[in-house]
Amino acid sequence: MRKYFVTGFYLLIVGGLLLLGGFIMGGNKSVVWNHGFKIIQKIDETYPLSNFKNVYVEGRNTNVTFRLGDRYKIRIDGEKSSEPTYKIKNNTLTVTGQERKNHVGVDLLDDNNVTVTIPMNKSLDNVNVRLAEGNIKINDVTINNFIKSAKDLDYDSNVYMNDATVNNIEKMNLYDAKLTMKNSKISNANLVASAYSQITATNSTILKSSFNLDESKMSIKQSNLDTLKSLNNHSKISISKTTLMNHNDFRMFGTGHFVGSGLSVEGLDLTSEHGYVRYFDKKYGNAYQNKVDANNLLMIKTTKAPITIK
Repeated sequence: MRKYFVTGFYLLIVGGLLLLGGFIMGGNKSVVWNHGFKIIQKIDETYPLSNFKNVYVEGRNTNVTFRLGDRYKIRIDGEKSSEPTYKIKNNTLTVTGQERKNHVGVDLLDDNNVTVTIPMNKSLDNVNVRLAEGNIKINDVTINNFIKSAKDLDYDSNVYMNDATVNNIEKMNLYDAKLTMKNSKISNANLVASAYSQITATNSTILKSSFNLDESKMSIKQSNLDTLKSLNNHSKISISKTTLMNHNDFRMFGTGHFVGSGLSVEGLDLTSEHGYVRYFDKKYGNAYQNKVDANNLLMIKTTKAPITIK
């Protein structure tokens, strides 16, 4: 009996080495047990589409990219057994990410990838995305109305905008997730971020929007803020080298910190009930005010969080 165990042990080692060698040499990355060992098949196909103005996406383990190109088309790259499906009806493209089939084994597959391309002179009216364990990328595309909700609070999806324009965000929920904006513009956005979410904006514009943060972080650099209202609980906010237009209002509850540096704004109205206000190298106790009647005003009120402007 002992020799069978020894033989089996050596076979496991040899099998593991062969499997590792296959991965290193670029072989198939998934071997599973599903009524016998099977190799997971991958696909990478592009399909032409008829015209559409709206997109609805729902699924898990799926990354979705919106981009500009030569025509309407969709590219699907991923695992064949869980290949996302799509259809166009009533001017709406619906993409459904499929659940991966239950299996046990070595599974190093990446998420499925869906790339939606529209012509360079076109935009999208409505985009509604409900994903778990995936990324949403918007590159160069203009969207009139965008909704992003969490399909699974434990596995939310991240949002990345690059050279994008979104005219109205009816709802964007982030739960332990990221929103990253570069060279982009969003307007009329209603955003709720919680559970250690992160919001980052660089060279971007945020106009007439409402951001609510709970135990989260927001970093804005070299951007424009115009009429932003933000309620924050136990959160940290950093704004640097940014122009603030009209009234921008930040309310902070609990612990946290507000840090502003290199800001371009006319007036300041800063109050920290149980913290402090530091303006450049001087502490001003619980409050600092300058030109509070200015058209372009930054108003910050906190309960405990200190305020630093430098």
